[in-house]
Amino acid sequence: MSSTSDASLIAALNNASTQLNRYFAIFIIIFGVVGNTINICVLSRRPLRSNPCAWLFLASSIANGIGILAGLTTRPLTTWSADLTNTNQFLCKLRAFLLFNAITIGSWLIMLATVDRWLSSNIDANKRQRSTLKNAQIVSLIFLLTFPLAVDKLYSTITQSMPKSSLRITIENFVFNILLLVYNVSSGMPFYIYTLSGGSLFREALFSFLSTLGRKMMCQRG
Repeated sequence: MSSTSDASLIAALNNASTQLNRYFAIFIIIFGVVGNTINICVLSRRPLRSNPCAWLFLASSIANGIGILAGLTTRPLTTWSADLTNTNQFLCKLRAFLLFNAITIGSWLIMLATVDRWLSSNIDANKRQRSTLKNAQIVSLIFLLTFPLAVDKLYSTITQSMPKSSLRITIENFVFNILLLVYNVSSGMPFYIYTLSGGSLFREALFSFLSTLGRKMMCQRG
């Protein structure tokens, strides 16, 4: 009876993992690529180009975009047995290299932008405190989304030599899959955070970009 229930649970977890990779990964790709693309377009505009903090955010958006594309485009393909990284060792290693390095670089660049804002903050104590808090909240949110994956990696490293049942392996793989998807969510969030709490400068640049884009589209139609 126990083996039957374990087999049913394993099948259910594998199916849930497949559905997450197939649909949630596609949502994250759209969510992240759109956000990072708009970030790149807005932050590369002339009014922000010379701002060191904006430059760091621009570089982090490029890195996060690369990380999302490298890490998630293959996950939906896996569910249809069309993932080349499963059969090509070079592509598998390249994917892992781009994924973890790009997302790590993106997170560090955001941290550096926070430091830059702290260094260049106003001498007024109240303004300095508000600015530091806002940046700290951004970094804290991204940290909360990335920290669980580090814990999972530590756990898998510690327990890798322990004998494990098929059920335990399936549960661990399922948890890792969820954490990896959540990890990628953090790479797509900066644009939405900047829009909501990035201050008037970013929103003005965003509206200016959208207005310019709208005019160009209207001109092409005309």
